[in-house]
Amino acid sequence: MEELDVGVCIGGFKAAGVRDGKYGVALIVADGDCEYVGAYTRNAVKAAPVELMMERTGPLRAVIANSGNANCCMKTGVDDAKKIVDEFSKILGCSPEGIGVASTGIIGRKIDVEKVTGLAYKAFEKLGDDAKSIEAAAKSLMTTDSFSKSFAVDVNGVKVGGIAKGAGMIDPSMATMLCFITTNARLSKEELGKTLCEVVDETFNMICVDGDMSTNDTVMLLSNQTQACSREDFKTALGRVCVEIAKMIAFDGEGATKRVTVEVKGAKTIEDARKAVKAISRSNLVRTAIAGGNPNWGRITAAVGTVVDYDWRKMSISYSGGGETYMIVECGVGQDLKPAEKILRNRDLKLTVNLAIGDASAVGYTCDMTEAYVKINKEYS
Repeated sequence: MEELDVGVCIGGFKAAGVRDGKYGVALIVADGDCEYVGAYTRNAVKAAPVELMMERTGPLRAVIANSGNANCCMKTGVDDAKKIVDEFSKILGCSPEGIGVASTGIIGRKIDVEKVTGLAYKAFEKLGDDAKSIEAAAKSLMTTDSFSKSFAVDVNGVKVGGIAKGAGMIDPSMATMLCFITTNARLSKEELGKTLCEVVDETFNMICVDGDMSTNDTVMLLSNQTQACSREDFKTALGRVCVEIAKMIAFDGEGATKRVTVEVKGAKTIEDARKAVKAISRSNLVRTAIAGGNPNWGRITAAVGTVVDYDWRKMSISYSGGGETYMIVECGVGQDLKPAEKILRNRDLKLTVNLAIGDASAVGYTCDMTEAYVKINKEYS
């Protein structure tokens, strides 16, 4: 496996992005029609672009995404999304049905269609496949993100690349944030869709920043079908891209100072292991304790007990960081916490919980929760 510094521009794709005030627009344009599959929020409240894209089944030529406004909970939302798509299709010279659309930003305010389409014209003039174009596209999607997010790999000729945004309202039960993925894998729509769903479950569904599910969660995958490959190689490449982007999102949590990998093993089933990981990752008590360097393991046992039936007398818990690992609970018995306090001073941490009642395991990603998270969100508008 080779890492590539190309983002979504894996060959046959161009990208661009521009910003003006709170609004940003990113474009991803393929040389020709691409097979398309997507995964979207399971929130009962869905943004207009999500509603529109969930009805699309045909090939896509391009994607237009804006930051600054979610285009959600507005009666004119779907019509506004269609206007943006129609205008961009004129710029590109293709059918509106060949354009994917996504939005991110504040909910409950009418999107400025003229602003978005105006920025689309400017972005179109900047389309390219160089590092500057890729970075501009990724940055134009940012809202409360502290850095842009992109990653790409090559596995036996199968190339997969992605860009994404996300730092808050992250606790998906489908996908998360906005993520756009390109590939050259020549696979059927069914194979692409099945693989995407499997990988999303293993990666984006296993991250948490604040326990809130967005109305705009979107993952779009476009394949230009130029590389014959096995589904196994494609899944390997897609999995690596998605896990790296998922970690970037989780570790860029609003106000975060520590990056935390959570592993639960010894569970009865994979489903139980995943539930336990998510319960720990979304626990404000656990994450504020980590922020304060406090190895309060009672909060961990309580969080797991909300979703999984287990015997606390068998549980073991450890923290790792800075090259050290220390067990704070061994078979239900708490240990001296002083060594763990030293480990918790590290920026990169791993929290491992062994339930010791089975063989299943799961891994997820989160961050600590600090006073800065409250400040960012009480001022966001």
